[in-house]
Amino acid sequence: MAKPLSEEKALKKLEIPDFRHLKKEHVIKLATMLDKMDPEVAKKALEQFPNFSNESKEIITAYKETLDKALNDNAEVVMKYYDVCNSIITTLQNELEKDDLSFDEKQIIIGEMLEVHDRMGMKDSENKKFIATMAAIGAAAAVTVIGVFATILGGDSDIDFPKIEKK
Repeated sequence: MAKPLSEEKALKKLEIPDFRHLKKEHVIKLATMLDKMDPEVAKKALEQFPNFSNESKEIITAYKETLDKALNDNAEVVMKYYDVCNSIITTLQNELEKDDLSFDEKQIIIGEMLEVHDRMGMKDSENKKFIATMAAIGAAAAVTVIGVFATILGGDSDIDFPKIEKK
């Protein structure tokens, strides 16, 4: 096990002369260091920064708002893409209904419709990956903050995950 961070090393990593100079910008960096600090050093740091909990909540709230905005922007872009694809398919369907088309021309139009459909499926898969990534990032941030507070408060932060059986 690594040696706990001393006050001197913690201050150096935070790039401040002493814990009285802790500011809002230092909250996340301090939070990630707390479990590596000597308990007395961590206590001293937090005593100098009484709003640590509130500042952490504000940062997480701002982060959540950023994630929400990214998800909303993504949803808007995806819906516009689907609208364009549906418009193309509708246009191709109208072409397909013409009586003067040969069998080969109808096959080409159906092929184009299937290609647009495939592209919509690829966009859907891409969108699901994006959403899963954003959810994982949000969960990691929340778990980090919860873990830090559990460490500070001396709680048991072991998390039991359910076992997933492979089929």
